[in-house]
Amino acid sequence: MKYAGHAIDISRRLVKGADEPVKIIVLGGDGTFNEVINGARDYEKIEIGYIPTGSGNDLARGLGLSADPMENLNRILDSTEFTCMDLGCISWDEGESKKFFAVSAGVGVDADVCRRALSSTLKKVLNKIGLGKLTYAILTLQSLFAMPTMNAHIVADGVDHGILDKIIFIAIMNHKCEGGGVPMSPIADAYDGKLSMTIIHGLTKFAALGAFPSLLAAKHMTNPAYLGIDFKEADIVLKTPFVWHTDGEMSTYNTVMHIECLPGAIKLMK
Repeated sequence: MKYAGHAIDISRRLVKGADEPVKIIVLGGDGTFNEVINGARDYEKIEIGYIPTGSGNDLARGLGLSADPMENLNRILDSTEFTCMDLGCISWDEGESKKFFAVSAGVGVDADVCRRALSSTLKKVLNKIGLGKLTYAILTLQSLFAMPTMNAHIVADGVDHGILDKIIFIAIMNHKCEGGGVPMSPIADAYDGKLSMTIIHGLTKFAALGAFPSLLAAKHMTNPAYLGIDFKEADIVLKTPFVWHTDGEMSTYNTVMHIECLPGAIKLMK
């Protein structure tokens, strides 16, 4: 999208001082949608129509949208009502810094893949020939063996899950899939007022690689190496800083993170 890099500023200018709800049509991928929701934070003042044109399109997948841009445009132009979708929020520096997400946030391999994808020549080449989804598979293999594992203390909705070691990733899901259709949390529901956390831990990297096929088949939650937690609020403390992402966009390197669900925060045109 031509103006994707300016989506935050454009959204702020549109919403600032508006007396009536502002209708915003987002044309782009998950990253562009993420920029809009992080720019227009007065969510009660906006209604968003979404036309997916990205390479991953996990938000569109979660919303069950057509791949036809004209069909989506006509749907939006004919829309007379909206649905209220949950958003996620991660915050750090004791709440002074925060990012919102529509699809997912996370730390570990998936976040490192997002970091690599932002400057990946491979992604540009594969996108041009219609094989963009392969980018994430290839970069996942690179990240898995290049980055160290993590240790983290996790508390969710007041329940202390203790300190987990050899963590490969922690995925915080609002929708079921990220990374171009990888079903990180088959039970995630963007309308239930909760987020779903999926963690793989306690394995060597080769063993983790062997556990990935069950993830791709959405059968991983029966594997004891995977831990699933549904929650409204959670705190994660890492032993050392790692990169975090929100909707595939790099957000911060940090050790202490607060995550919460904002129920029904965003209005989407039906």
